[in-house]
Amino acid sequence: MRDADIILAIQQKLAVPVGRHLYGVIGNYPELTRFENALRQARDTNGKPYPKPNSVTDGILDGIPDDTFKTEAGLETKRPEVAFALVYNSFKDFLRKTLTGKGLTVLKDLELLFAYHVDLSELRVRAADRDLVLLLLPGKREADRVRLFPEQPEGSCALPTNLIPEDHLWVLEKEWLLAS
Repeated sequence: MRDADIILAIQQKLAVPVGRHLYGVIGNYPELTRFENALRQARDTNGKPYPKPNSVTDGILDGIPDDTFKTEAGLETKRPEVAFALVYNSFKDFLRKTLTGKGLTVLKDLELLFAYHVDLSELRVRAADRDLVLLLLPGKREADRVRLFPEQPEGSCALPTNLIPEDHLWVLEKEWLLAS
């Protein structure tokens, strides 16, 4: 879909006052950057600009003290569950601080969550009523699933099928299609 069409669809979904509000936009990194810029230039139905995206990776790393991170990173191969717990708990803290019932939050840079196989259901639970979440996801649709990080064959993974409803998920068009 075109950026403007996705923004319009998002506006329509955001107008529903209650319910699950977890949305996703899928594309490669340049497409997501283009969409992010288009979203920042657009206005919501109240004439307000959309919020600047928050980096999940930065939020997680900011929540882990540097000395703890250095210590655990060095021991990760011996004790991966400790590193996982650090990332998972920091992610939950980041969501608690970021989702405060003030409307739409745009999240990008979720790579750390996938690298540590963090369960994303926390997003689905928190994205409701006054906490609306839009994820910018590097990936592509393949049949009945969304493959994330497709340019990294060993690092690619699938978006959990029950995380985002099909009608809350949009795929960005390639730039060369937009030029025609």
